[in-house]
Amino acid sequence: MKKSLYSITFLVVMAVFSLELTSCKDDEPEKFTLKVSNPTQTAKESDAEIDIAIGLDKPAPEDITVKFKLTGTAYDDVRAQAENEFADFEVDGEYDEIVIAKGETSATIKLTPYSDTDLEDDETIIVTLTEVKNANVSLDSSPITTVTLEQEDGMIVYLEWPASNSTDGFVDMDLLVRIGASTANYDRIIAGSIYDGFDRSFELVFIPKTFIGTLFGYDYTNSTYGLTYTYYEGTRNALTFTVTFAELINGEIEPEASQQAFTNGFSYTTANINKWVGSAYPTIIAQTFANVGGVYQDFSEIVTPESSSRTGITTTNEFVGNLFNNAKTREQIKHFSIPEKYLNQFGVK
Repeated sequence: MKKSLYSITFLVVMAVFSLELTSCKDDEPEKFTLKVSNPTQTAKESDAEIDIAIGLDKPAPEDITVKFKLTGTAYDDVRAQAENEFADFEVDGEYDEIVIAKGETSATIKLTPYSDTDLEDDETIIVTLTEVKNANVSLDSSPITTVTLEQEDGMIVYLEWPASNSTDGFVDMDLLVRIGASTANYDRIIAGSIYDGFDRSFELVFIPKTFIGTLFGYDYTNSTYGLTYTYYEGTRNALTFTVTFAELINGEIEPEASQQAFTNGFSYTTANINKWVGSAYPTIIAQTFANVGGVYQDFSEIVTPESSSRTGITTTNEFVGNLFNNAKTREQIKHFSIPEKYLNQFGVK
């Protein structure tokens, strides 16, 4: 009987101890782990949006605020402004934090890339989760997503002329691209290639195929383009030049057999020379083409004026492209380097 009482007492004590352990365990807060869904992603500058998904392993017990930072070779709009650079993308929403709503297991950081007229090497956007404002949520060991931002598709316009020399004469040309709602209305400059001196015998511009949204009411995917080939300075009295159009698709320039090339039927003479004067940029449209639903078409022949090379059309001269951002004179225009891989593909020596 005594042994039996001891056994019963032991069982009661163990049951109470077990209940206490269970009670302590129940009092402990639930733990959560936060991670990024895709450690690596690829996007194009022309994409409408880049989504960076982050997730919890269980539904959030309350709204959870997650802090993040942006690094990489691509510039967001805030960093670009601080460092006086051109932006490659912006954050849709709060710049450095996002909230996973109560009851949800995920949230999405949304980035909007900028379509532009720059030819660039691939860039990176690195999104790093840095802090969770909840003591019960821990970050995964690799809370980082790296986005490779690739060059968007578009049209390369390549203006080339015979190299300067003391026998034939010296040449410095400029290339401007205007956008318009029709062939009679080219009132804004979207791109250009303007290099000083006689040691270069080409100018090259890039026009994006698809622009997300509009600039000044223009849609790149359904617009006409007018090109100006300016004889800025030189001594050559019989200047011939060739303009080649080649599409850039997935970072590769289309084969030469698919390119379109035009040569001016009448040579420029020194009577066609035009120096830029202050902030006045009147230009004559020497050639036109259209982008209709992403298809380039309706290329005209080159029209050569008897005199001058950039007068004869009234324009607003408002710059849209980054190349001319805030430029007031030819000398103030900022030049972007063209990646060597594109020059090599295009046969530029």
